[in-house]
Amino acid sequence: MASLNLTGEIFASNSEHSIDNHSVLGDQLDCDQDRTVEDCINSIGFGKYQIRLLLLAGCDTLVDAMEVMLLAIIGPVLLCEWSLSPWQEAFMTTFVFIGIGIGALFWGWICDIYGRKLGVLSAAILTFYYGFLCSFSPSYFWIICTRALTGFSLSGSTQMVTILSEFLPTPIRARAVIFLSVFWSTGVTLEVLLAYAIMPHLGWRQYAKAVATLQNAARVNGKPILQGTIKQPTKMNYGRLRNLLMPPYRKTTLLLWTIWFCTGFTYYGIILIAPLVYSTDHCGANSLVQSKCDCKVLTTADYGQLLITTLAEFLGTFLSFALIERLGRKKLLALECLISAVLFFVLIVCNMTIAMLVGEYQVITLYTPEIYPTSSRASGLGFCSGFSRLSAMVTPFIAQIVFTKTKALALSIYGLVSLLSAACSIMLPIETKGRTMQESDWAQTIPVQ
Repeated sequence: MASLNLTGEIFASNSEHSIDNHSVLGDQLDCDQDRTVEDCINSIGFGKYQIRLLLLAGCDTLVDAMEVMLLAIIGPVLLCEWSLSPWQEAFMTTFVFIGIGIGALFWGWICDIYGRKLGVLSAAILTFYYGFLCSFSPSYFWIICTRALTGFSLSGSTQMVTILSEFLPTPIRARAVIFLSVFWSTGVTLEVLLAYAIMPHLGWRQYAKAVATLQNAARVNGKPILQGTIKQPTKMNYGRLRNLLMPPYRKTTLLLWTIWFCTGFTYYGIILIAPLVYSTDHCGANSLVQSKCDCKVLTTADYGQLLITTLAEFLGTFLSFALIERLGRKKLLALECLISAVLFFVLIVCNMTIAMLVGEYQVITLYTPEIYPTSSRASGLGFCSGFSRLSAMVTPFIAQIVFTKTKALALSIYGLVSLLSAACSIMLPIETKGRTMQESDWAQTIPVQ
């Protein structure tokens, strides 16, 4: 972050002196008093400075995506390796999103009160620390604790969208924020590629090779091998919630919370369902293994299919990128939610479903910082992201328990939630297409239809 040569003052919000981060930037640019910071940003244009910010935000997004996809990959593995129950697997995912949900609220408040840069930098350091500790977890209890703390820290990465949005000219803002989805999809793809290369060959429990080794040893010694199978071991006041619920924003805030909840519920649900769709029918690595466990281990071919599925996320990004300025935020969001609902209702879990859900996430992530003023933008995005993470605490019980029992019921639930999200998208009172970023004056907010 130091490479951006940004001072803490640019990102800081100082409620004591009633100076927000934009006003400081305005003074540094020596703009006329009758000009807004948005005028200055638009006159600066889109160049190397914004590209550096975009790459920095992209790195945060990539890490966020890899951490989320990690849940879908290690869950089935630990189910087998540690003989977990399906409920324990679901709770493992839920505790991660409890941490993310709490962190989303915390980091939004920190970034509005003490500045964006401090919040994002602190979150990045803690994410590395707890993520590193997680890799040494010796038991179920420890992995729950470390993953929850990693989730708490990771949620601060969302605030890079706030920083990026505040430094983007109005004409390019939509496409630049949507472009972050490329980094998200890249992160998901990289995680699956790592799993493809490592997971099928990970560890010492390679039973087929063990049998082959024993057979070879018996042959060399001229002894017969025992018959049977090998058993597995078992001022404006900054960052205030009430600011988001003031009359000009109350309806929008409540609708956004609902949309974020629905989007998180369906997206994280499909992420958890995808490995179940491609899992094999046997328990263990091959037919020599007999076990009473309920786990279904993904093979190399299954990881290949999962990789193809995750590549569909790029399709959602490209569609949103192409249509965001033509249709506007509200119409595109409602359209993507509606298509997702239809696909769920016809009981299809396909690449297009994932593409639409990724598109929903990108549009709502763009819309939210655009709708709130500077003094509450980070906390507004933080609270919305918190509702998304809250839904992610619930969705494992649908994706990992209900889906394994009754696929039609699980997908119907996701379809109804997508319909609710589409309805709320249509009801949003403000279209932010072509709208400047709002500063601290709430009266500046004028609906643009």
